[in-house]
Amino acid sequence: MTVLYNTKFEHIAYFIHLPLSTIPAIATQDPSMVSHYHVFLQHAFVPLLLLLILAVSPSTTTTHAASTENGEEARWLVQASKWATVAWIEGGNLKSLVMSIAESNGRIFLYINEDITFKASLTLSEAQVDPSQFFGAKCGPDGALDPQDPRCAKLTIAGVISPIEDDDSKQLALDTLFEAHPQMATWPEDHGFLPCEMKINSENGLWMIANFGGGGYMDASAYHDSDPLQHAVKGFGGGGRALEKSGACYNPGSHECECVAEKCGATLCQATGGMWTEECSTTCECEPSASALASVGSKNADGGEHGEHGGHGEHGQHGGGHEHGDHGGHGGHGSGEGSGGAQEVIELPLLPRPDFTDDAAGHARWIVAKSLWTTVSTLSSTNEGEPFGNIRSVVDGACFLSSSGLPYFYLPAPDPTAIDITADKRITLSFTEAALAERVGDDGNPCGGKDAEDPTCGKLTLIGNAKPLEGDAQVELAKQAFKAQHPRASWLSEGGAHTGGKYYTLDLKEIMFLQNYGGFTDISPKEYLEWNADLSKLPGEVQCGMVHANLHADYEEHQSGFTSTSFASSSVIVIVLFASFIGSFVGGLASERVSRSWRTKRSGYTVASSVVENSFELEKGEEKSSKTWV
Repeated sequence: MTVLYNTKFEHIAYFIHLPLSTIPAIATQDPSMVSHYHVFLQHAFVPLLLLLILAVSPSTTTTHAASTENGEEARWLVQASKWATVAWIEGGNLKSLVMSIAESNGRIFLYINEDITFKASLTLSEAQVDPSQFFGAKCGPDGALDPQDPRCAKLTIAGVISPIEDDDSKQLALDTLFEAHPQMATWPEDHGFLPCEMKINSENGLWMIANFGGGGYMDASAYHDSDPLQHAVKGFGGGGRALEKSGACYNPGSHECECVAEKCGATLCQATGGMWTEECSTTCECEPSASALASVGSKNADGGEHGEHGGHGEHGQHGGGHEHGDHGGHGGHGSGEGSGGAQEVIELPLLPRPDFTDDAAGHARWIVAKSLWTTVSTLSSTNEGEPFGNIRSVVDGACFLSSSGLPYFYLPAPDPTAIDITADKRITLSFTEAALAERVGDDGNPCGGKDAEDPTCGKLTLIGNAKPLEGDAQVELAKQAFKAQHPRASWLSEGGAHTGGKYYTLDLKEIMFLQNYGGFTDISPKEYLEWNADLSKLPGEVQCGMVHANLHADYEEHQSGFTSTSFASSSVIVIVLFASFIGSFVGGLASERVSRSWRTKRSGYTVASSVVENSFELEKGEEKSSKTWV
């Protein structure tokens, strides 16, 4: 049998339709069929067999994770942010400072005037994205969230920052940086700025919280394989929301959704500091408690405690309220005399930055007092030897003129920062004028149009040890200050989370302050803490009825010791002077000796300066006094 074929496809078609048992017989009758059979094996059977093997075998190739909501949110926040808090460890000391960043396809670039490679963390907040929300501690798509609210996205990235070596990546970095920060293109070349890149740790390189339920880690691949996309979680502010039967009452203190008659519906839920929302996994079919509704109505009539977030007087009486509507502005603080009636309400004005040309301490104090959130950086207890940053709402008094220089912040017990400082108390608090409403221009640009990394856009870092507040008086002052300045975070003025937690300040050791060209300003903690306001240079600033005398207890303790020593020493001097009247050489010697002793004791203890030697050369967990002998 002779068969003719014109193409290889005809060879394939012929052999596919033959039973395998007949192929050898055909080849015997017609030897030319052997070559046709080879064509079949080459062009059809072998490839089909390989495809079959690949289909049924486990994949040996590396596959990339699909885009995830967490990865998309992280990509969006990096892309939308112009700056971040950079934390690092230098000579065993924890440091941090705000620096500008720029992003291209997930790659993060910085412009640094030092040729160095170092481990670092970058910390960003959704609260920094929209300058129109800076006034009044707002965040979120409708401005209804506080910066510490879990729905206000917060991201920390861990990795290594290093100068870029290859020319293509270097040019990409420069183009990206100069497009995002045009001012950088004009910076002097002889200042040595180099394009650098943050390489994210492959495992657990990012930590983020952007919704209820707590934060968590993600790998770098989840970030890089995702597209930038914001998954906005809207807030539910305002006292006028109607009851939604399908909702539940979210408790921001316990992070739980509750369905009880005392919290049923928007009115009762908000009256207890909660948020009525449809976003809980459970829904409530409940009937509001009549007695609870009556109680809320009474409180609102007395001063809008929950309807308008009424303030408290100095002696715990209900204030008249600092109305902010659904998503209102900066709340005032009641400064009444505790008479039981409506208290005087002081509105905190939005004022431009005063002239601090010859007053570095005043400038630093102003930045801290006007800041409503900060990055708290710690030494990570999860990734040893690496820094970790966390966004926290902050207050330094209820207004600038009641500030102490030592701000308050709150940490729930399960918070990663709280866990870190249990192992090592060292922290830094980073502040920048790029986050202040007072520095937003008429064009909507922060820092008067200057780049966040420009020296004239003030940047301040307080370095020291985390210190829990002690005593009911300090805690109460912190709660009142939070109530005045953070109306969208009622839990911060009501004792915090039910999981347990503490209000903190810091035991100040060192200050990093960049306020102008020429490098860091030399300012000691003593100079910073002892600064007193000159009201003639602060037009428009208000007295808000809260004093700061006991806000930094350690420092006061030093001053108290100074006073006691002065009194005792003065008594000794009187005795010595009396002895001198009796005369003689012995009396003179005694006088000189006691006088010497007085001068020594009079120096007393004072807060450590910014150049204390070996201030952080301690083993983890070792106690260190905040005092130094001068």
